[in-house]
Amino acid sequence: MLNTPFPFKRLSGTVSESDSLRVVVFAIADYLFALPVGAVLKVIACPPISSTVESGIGMVDLGAQTITIVDLRQKVQPQQRHQVLSGVDTSGRFLLLTQTRTGEICGIPVDKPPALIDIPLEAVRPVPWSYRQVAELNFVSHMAVLSVAPNEEPLKVLLLGMNQILADKLGLPGTTPTLAPGLTSCEQRQRFLRFSLGDQGSGLLPFHSVVDMIHIASQEISPAPALPSWILGFYNWQGQMLRLVDLEHLLGYAPLFKRQSRPEKPIVLVVELQNQVVGFLVAHVYDVEWQDLQQAQSAPTDFSPNKLLNFVRGILPGDRWILDTKAIAQTLQWQTH
Repeated sequence: MLNTPFPFKRLSGTVSESDSLRVVVFAIADYLFALPVGAVLKVIACPPISSTVESGIGMVDLGAQTITIVDLRQKVQPQQRHQVLSGVDTSGRFLLLTQTRTGEICGIPVDKPPALIDIPLEAVRPVPWSYRQVAELNFVSHMAVLSVAPNEEPLKVLLLGMNQILADKLGLPGTTPTLAPGLTSCEQRQRFLRFSLGDQGSGLLPFHSVVDMIHIASQEISPAPALPSWILGFYNWQGQMLRLVDLEHLLGYAPLFKRQSRPEKPIVLVVELQNQVVGFLVAHVYDVEWQDLQQAQSAPTDFSPNKLLNFVRGILPGDRWILDTKAIAQTLQWQTH
């Protein structure tokens, strides 16, 4: 079903919130799956998987907690069903953490970082019953068919855990879900992408603003002369020239490519800020996590580099700096005029 290399572009702005589904999309083998954004707790590097059974159900240890693993790759690739999950190389893979209706945490191993997109309701349709039987996809009732570009085959995204959401929005039969702990709606509780910032701290960007994550090498960057040193140049992303910003250098830290421990292929966070899309280069991405903004404190005025203080909203426990996206966007806009 997947004939293109994860070409996600968030669709916000094309449809209203009431006419769309906000989902986290991820690739498994040749399929695309989606979970409602409210059901995804975190995305972390996939640790070693300790044990499994033939159906693709396994276990993994996360600190002092052991959680269930659901490896969808074994479900959609019958020839791999008899492989032992603990014998599969998990390096370079990610673990998407979600919750069941009873509040139990479980993980889905994925090969690439997931993407956040808005799916128009008009693109949702039932998965044909005969196809579900042959492909053994009985756990999927609906899918979204998304147009990518003219003369290209549409992308088919299989929707998971959305029975009640679809029932509410499309008038389909559904059941009343049990509210999972920690997923109550609260304006003070927000989801952030956490990445490396300085030697010990980490930065937080709103997860809903991150459109894509990619690895690039320095030779893939087209230089941009006569611009501030924190603007590294441009990169051809999905047919448009993406401005690349050394985010830590903008915030007052040493340039990424001039460090002794610089990454060979840094990560670019493709972020949408106030109707502009920009690429932030960072050394490492840690995970996606919920944070309670009521715990945020004001940043100390004597912090070094003090330039960082111009771009933060506050600091959370664990040396997590909440970045002020409006201040960053204003600085970037000023550089384009």
